[in-house]
Amino acid sequence: MNRPPAVALLACLLSFCGEAAAAPAASGPLADAFAGKRILLVSAHPDDEGLFAPLMAEACRFRDARCHLVVAAEADSPGCLMSLGLQDREACSAMRRQETAASAANLNASHEFYGWRDLLAPWNDAGLDRNIEAWAREAGGRDALVARIGRSLDDFNPDVVLGFDPRHGTTCHPGHRAVVLLMLEAIAARPPATRPAIWFVSDFAVPTMAPPDLAPIIEGYGIVRWPGDSTPTTWHDANARLPNGRTGWDYLVDALRLNATQFPEVASGELTPRPPAAHRRIPFVRLEDIDATQRGMCEPYTPAFSRDF
Repeated sequence: MNRPPAVALLACLLSFCGEAAAAPAASGPLADAFAGKRILLVSAHPDDEGLFAPLMAEACRFRDARCHLVVAAEADSPGCLMSLGLQDREACSAMRRQETAASAANLNASHEFYGWRDLLAPWNDAGLDRNIEAWAREAGGRDALVARIGRSLDDFNPDVVLGFDPRHGTTCHPGHRAVVLLMLEAIAARPPATRPAIWFVSDFAVPTMAPPDLAPIIEGYGIVRWPGDSTPTTWHDANARLPNGRTGWDYLVDALRLNATQFPEVASGELTPRPPAAHRRIPFVRLEDIDATQRGMCEPYTPAFSRDF
């Protein structure tokens, strides 16, 4: 059936025209392993799903998997101040919840919010401790935080749980690390036979403190491994073409566009992230291959602006 010119143009824009047609047809082993599974992403903030979007879109739109997003700390959000100049935290939180709903729907996923506060703390190990302590104080103790995640595990009963690598949280944001460490406590409390497989995205995305050779790649939205980390890595190739002709990377860009409060230049079309194909591959590591409580990885990369939090 011939499509009207406007529809054809929209399809071309969504797939970056010739890029999708030239993309590989295989994304790597994780999409195969996750086919038909129940996949739970546990994250701190709206927009944290972006790096997971290529894998989740492939698994949950085209591989019969079921996806669910937990967004723990979306309340009282200061996250629109730097991007939009918006100081009203409740208004920011409301907009970001709507963005999560749209992004989850685009991945064929359900979602839920915990209503924990989006805290400001230094992006280092001290900030991690402070983040967990503040959440615990407001929730009535650390056990209450763990129990809340436990209820999501009980309700969704995942086969696979995803999160940011808790050693550094990809950006060193303490909230990224805190929610995953609490999630691991909740999983450890379950009977061994009911514990899901656990995989972490282990990207390095700290452009303000990145080594000179990595900073331009990161600033261009490219994906790189954490410097000096030798953990065995399984790559999900977001260049791969999906059954609808789009690529996994297209769904990552969708997530950025849909989280317009955080990525206004991408949402407006002023900027479309197009890093080289080599930097459109998402690195995942298994819980079994890391020490989740390891410290010190963020200390050399703590962004200067966060030290005043």
